[in-house]
Amino acid sequence: MTDFETVIFIDLDGTIMINPFERVVWPVVIGELVAQSGQSADAIYDMIAAENRARQDDDAGDPVLSMDWDDITATVAQRLGVRLTANVTDLVRTHAASHSSVMDHAPEVLRDLRAPGRALVVATKGLAKYQVPVLDALGLTSLFDAVLTPDTHGGLKKHRRFFGDWPQRARRALMVGDRYDDDVLYPGRHGFLLLWKPEALPPDLLPLDPLERARRYPYATDQPLPATAILASLRELPALVTRLEG
Repeated sequence: MTDFETVIFIDLDGTIMINPFERVVWPVVIGELVAQSGQSADAIYDMIAAENRARQDDDAGDPVLSMDWDDITATVAQRLGVRLTANVTDLVRTHAASHSSVMDHAPEVLRDLRAPGRALVVATKGLAKYQVPVLDALGLTSLFDAVLTPDTHGGLKKHRRFFGDWPQRARRALMVGDRYDDDVLYPGRHGFLLLWKPEALPPDLLPLDPLERARRYPYATDQPLPATAILASLRELPALVTRLEG
């Protein structure tokens, strides 16, 4: 016996919203590290990204710490021999309303998706302390049935435990997102239907049906698993979900 016909897992950053990191968090944090260390902004950004990636790739590591930007930036500052005073959590909370935005008619799409027999669940690799303030500021929180983050479920999207018991509560599980690894490859290994919204599409695919786009997409050699469907816009999502349910 299942609780839902369909559970729809939806990514946040780059899929339905833009958070304040690029607009204000990184300029403040990296600016302070540049001023104290004399390193270039590009070099410091690369150090932060490399530390984040190394933590995610460490299967024995803590998935929460792998996405904890406060701890990551403090670690980079220590390597540079400086002390960082800017706090990522505080910056996000302060600027969530003024420097975040919704993408691609997301509120209207989410309202259209809500229906009896469906559950809408946030599935984000960002920690709750960074994501929930932005969801709240954008008025999106109430449109979801649950919010899954590494610090609420002790995993990343590559870990089956991240999704809890939600896949078992529905006849079908769908994943919607913009990143191939987190939103296609890993959820595909968990048996989900995969609705990919890549950053850019070849122009010749735009007129096609989302299912046909997925069949014709020129996947790279490191993209071994095809998506179920490829979205050019979130506005295609409600009709596509209805088709998949049919």
